[in-house]
Amino acid sequence: MKTFGLRNRRYLGSKRAVLPVIGEVIAGLGEPPQTAADLFAGTGVVGQLLARAGLAVTFNDLLSANTTVYRAFFGPEPVRADLLAELVAGINAAPRETLAPNYFSRTFGGTYYTDANARLIGYFRICIQDWHTGGRISDRERDVLIASLLYGMDKAAATVGHYDAFRIGAATQARPVFGLPELESFETVHTVTRQDANQLVRQHHWDLVYIDPPYNSRQYGDLYHVLDNVTDWQQGPVQFKARKMDRRHLKSDYCTTAAVPAFSDLIEALDTSTIIMSYNDTGSRGNARSAARLADDDILTIMRRRGRVEVVDVPHREFTTGRSGIGEIVERLFVCHVDETAAVLAPRAQALPAAQPAGREATGETGTLVRSPLNYTGNKKRLVSEIIPLLPGPGEEHQRFVDVFSGSMTVGMNAGYSRVAFNDVQVDVVGLGQLFAGTPYSEIVAQVEALIAEYGLSDSQAHGYQTYGANSSNGLGQVNKAAYLQLREDFNAMDSADQRRLFAFFTLVVFGFNNQIRYNRSGEFNMPVGKRDFNSRVRKNLFDTVARMHALTPELWTLDFRDVFGKLQTTDLVYCDPPYLLGTAPYNEQNAWTVDDETALLDELARFAARGGTFGLSNVLTHKGSEHDQLADWAAEHGFTVHTLDYSYANSSYQRKDRNASREVLITNWTGPAAH
Repeated sequence: MKTFGLRNRRYLGSKRAVLPVIGEVIAGLGEPPQTAADLFAGTGVVGQLLARAGLAVTFNDLLSANTTVYRAFFGPEPVRADLLAELVAGINAAPRETLAPNYFSRTFGGTYYTDANARLIGYFRICIQDWHTGGRISDRERDVLIASLLYGMDKAAATVGHYDAFRIGAATQARPVFGLPELESFETVHTVTRQDANQLVRQHHWDLVYIDPPYNSRQYGDLYHVLDNVTDWQQGPVQFKARKMDRRHLKSDYCTTAAVPAFSDLIEALDTSTIIMSYNDTGSRGNARSAARLADDDILTIMRRRGRVEVVDVPHREFTTGRSGIGEIVERLFVCHVDETAAVLAPRAQALPAAQPAGREATGETGTLVRSPLNYTGNKKRLVSEIIPLLPGPGEEHQRFVDVFSGSMTVGMNAGYSRVAFNDVQVDVVGLGQLFAGTPYSEIVAQVEALIAEYGLSDSQAHGYQTYGANSSNGLGQVNKAAYLQLREDFNAMDSADQRRLFAFFTLVVFGFNNQIRYNRSGEFNMPVGKRDFNSRVRKNLFDTVARMHALTPELWTLDFRDVFGKLQTTDLVYCDPPYLLGTAPYNEQNAWTVDDETALLDELARFAARGGTFGLSNVLTHKGSEHDQLADWAAEHGFTVHTLDYSYANSSYQRKDRNASREVLITNWTGPAAH
């Protein structure tokens, strides 16, 4: 009987080449580990290495084909080798040409496999199902036979090692030959799980954890859908030329722009002494789908929060899925020796560079534009890249950035200052700023997910839209409406000292209409439910915001703007983005901002400028045919500079009419080189 080892299959990102180095790293640890986890196990060869070293290993993966193979090779139950050999021999002797059509042949015949081979594969799977249902084989024996089927299929498939596509007309006519796995005996008991790694790590402790997340945008659920299809044997519908099942529930954040926050959350949540991570430096080389989602700097910054990190380079040639153009690359092993006393949060920045030259970018300290998870109406996420270059950078003259109407905090976070004062009269909004500045990202996510589970709100990231009978176009409003209204009612009844209140408020904003914030005359939050939920985009923006707030030295105030001006020094750079008299928005309903307020603000700014202070004021001079004469006259009277900004909010979802009818401006009293 033909046999095969665990490593005898084609798999994207296989770690066979780095096994010796991983073994050396483990052998060099001061205290030998007893337990380990292979969180993104893939082929399982690293977990096998750990198991052979005597560790009790948890093998985890989201693909059912992979977890079935792990149970076949590492399950503790005995198997009857003679019986399995007899059954497989019978399959190998079955006449392909006389086998009846079945689900697999009707679905995949003439694609990855010839019709005859597809009939044989389907026949083998039907037999396994019947043998198991009839009690002839045990659970592990079932898994062993499915592993036999999967490894035989892999050798016969007309692919380059995955099932994202097939080579037309290239399916081999040769009959697949099925064998049996080379099973080993282990003194330790191993565990197999099929769970999201970020959730699994919150439930267990291991002495050592090995991490090999996806490197690029290629979703493994799509690449190996045929193997999962035959493993699960649900015989469901498929679509597209590649004959894929709906795999949206298996989408991984590690293949998207949310990879950095997902990785940070994972590392922060790990309960272990040693972390070993494989990753390579594809960077932006090759095609876009092959570009790495995590940069070395991201990995090092996040892992160093947990302890001392060593980096080991392992040169090897990557598994290609065609002509990616990457060539020789370097696999990196990042080894973190966890220090339980290490701070989980990034240290605060001590200082930012001195005054930046005109034309500086709005990127803050880390070089990336941070988008707030609060889609506050009128926030400046689309204009911040135009606003910041028109204002002076930090230095002796300007030591603190004061965002008087901070709202979503977008401008203050991206101003490039380490000292930032965020002020807003909306107490809950400032409360969220305090939450972001003082709470680890992982804790915020855990609290929000707990509320989602408690109230039965949707989690499209984990389960996909189809689970809820919805799609991206129609959204999740009807799905979440009842649960959202209950959460809103409970939030409005919460005591201000309730520790869950801010988490509940943030959850309401995430699930609310356009992520806006609005209160009724009684002071109750009354925004209706929206179409989206706590998806990867929100999570990434949350992560970036938390990271930026932890890197700043923030002050958070809830003052009337008049009182703010009483606290200012002439070394402060003041930025004001008040409600607009010529516009309407939820924050300015019920005449919350009046002509008297506008006059008072302009007077305060003029007085601040007269005593040597520097300011920037966002506003509109024209809107829907109306002119803000008071503002234009005030700027002209004092000789302030009016900068017209290019972006128009006319394409926002809440303003579909009168496109390009507004003239958005930034008014400054700074006469530096960027003024015009």
